[in-house]
Amino acid sequence: MSTMERPLDNPINWSFRIGRIWSVDIRVHVAFLICAVVLIWMELPKRDSGEPVEIGRVLVDALGTYVLLFFIVLVHEFGHCYGARRTGGEADEILLWPLGGLASVSPPHEPAAHLITAATGPMVNIVFCAIGAGVLAAWVGRLGAVPWNPLHPMWPVDETVIPTAAQVWVLRFFGLSYFILLINLLPIFPFDGGRIVQAWLWPRKGYRSSMEIATSTGMIGAILVGLFGLFTEQGWLVIMIAVFGYLTCYQTRRTLREEGDLGAGEFGYDFSKGYASFDRGESRPRRRGPLARWRARRAVARAERERRERERHERAIEEVLSKVSRSGIASLTARERRLLQEETERKRALKR
Repeated sequence: MSTMERPLDNPINWSFRIGRIWSVDIRVHVAFLICAVVLIWMELPKRDSGEPVEIGRVLVDALGTYVLLFFIVLVHEFGHCYGARRTGGEADEILLWPLGGLASVSPPHEPAAHLITAATGPMVNIVFCAIGAGVLAAWVGRLGAVPWNPLHPMWPVDETVIPTAAQVWVLRFFGLSYFILLINLLPIFPFDGGRIVQAWLWPRKGYRSSMEIATSTGMIGAILVGLFGLFTEQGWLVIMIAVFGYLTCYQTRRTLREEGDLGAGEFGYDFSKGYASFDRGESRPRRRGPLARWRARRAVARAERERRERERHERAIEEVLSKVSRSGIASLTARERRLLQEETERKRALKR
């Protein structure tokens, strides 16, 4: 997307592209980097604290942990992208920001597709936790080395286990995956667990009613999560998650009254706007929020990108056919032959 397509008056667009994997653009929000710098600075020992200042070791630990978190969240979001595409939908962008990730996906507007798309993200964390737990149990020789306690997901439940420096990194890998899994499995919208519950209710209550139930319980759940954060370590992070969750539910409920059903949505440990819809009542239309406008621009950009790709493909086919008519099929390169064969198979499939 160009700068003109990403107006900077919308804070969600304050990001930059770092790569493209599996035809999915990966973007990083500037706030993600700012938070990384702040968190690393907070980890540095203060000179007046009386602690020995080992800046090199602290930087390695902090940077390594943040990179590990980046990797886990990124693969989690790719899980949502995989789920959307497996159900016949689309996925074109992942945005990493301070509270996790936003996977821009468009599964088919049906309960099963949304259920699968929501579930494939946490499945990544389940696999990561299984790998981490297996490595720790085998390495240390007992299950007590695995940090199952959700209140202390970075330290073995068996307090007699003293991990080595290498084992500490496995503990962090497990702990970060475990924490993200637990947060996402909360049956509170807009977490993945809440989306799964909404998709389960959808065929029973209808789309609109299922969303109203999910967002109502989500707002109540966000308040409870925020209160829980007052009594935990790193409570500020839990409180921020609760605030964004509450605001997401509030905005989703508002758009449900204003607009009609839209099948697209963003998934992940992400706190996006959820779903928009069209209200066919007589309520006065309101201006869409910044996240809703961002999603609409994403849909327009996706359609334009697909149009350009179709045009490039058609031009390539025309050039190959023109070359065949001039010099015969023997003159084609291996790539041109493959392109012609794929186009032939595609047309045969359309005729069936």
